[in-house]
Amino acid sequence: MNIRTVIVDDETPLCDELEYLLQAHPEFHVMKKFDQAAPALAYLSGNPCELLFLDIQMPGMNGIEFAKCLGEMKRKVLVIFVTAYGEYALDAFDTPAIGYITKPVSRVALARALEKAKSLLKPVPEADNKITVMREGRMYPVTRPEIIMAYVKNKSVFVRTKSGEFTSQLNMQAMVAFLSDAPFFQVHRQYIVNLDFVAEVVPWFKGTYSLHMKGFPHEEIPISRNHIQEMKRLLGFR
Repeated sequence: MNIRTVIVDDETPLCDELEYLLQAHPEFHVMKKFDQAAPALAYLSGNPCELLFLDIQMPGMNGIEFAKCLGEMKRKVLVIFVTAYGEYALDAFDTPAIGYITKPVSRVALARALEKAKSLLKPVPEADNKITVMREGRMYPVTRPEIIMAYVKNKSVFVRTKSGEFTSQLNMQAMVAFLSDAPFFQVHRQYIVNLDFVAEVVPWFKGTYSLHMKGFPHEEIPISRNHIQEMKRLLGFR
């Protein structure tokens, strides 16, 4: 399990300390650290992340407001508050938060919060591991591993498998939730790809890239600029 993690705290030493403590839990990969709310929120609006450590008392937008913004944005991110102010606990649980750790952070409290996060991020049971797609009026069950990519075309969501193209009744937001686990990665707001089927990454224009998928060598799939580095990391590019 590779759990993409972001830390937001206006105290830089606390960000560094959390990153250090997380080294004992290698399944949690720290993607970014921020000492201000605004750039962190901008990053999370365009980049996948499973877990967020969030301070409450920050200049400008505080952590409670930040977490509520994430909820309004429909970002599927687990939030653990880290704060020196115990009186905010009730307010914190009026948000999508799953945990609340007081400073200074103890290894025991951190481990307890991480175990809860892992339990919530476990893959769904096999019974919930499939969707029904359609083609020419017929319905077909499709499991996650069969899906090569999902994408928006003409305002509809399509699913591509080795058997061809199918339409889905899910909207893109629901498809993102269904394909939220590895090896799937949303490379663009209109494309989610199965990284196991990536054939090549091709330089495109002005520092951007596109993908070719196995079996579909002539189809260009754009990669958003803010997803390039994470996609390279997931594919093992150095």
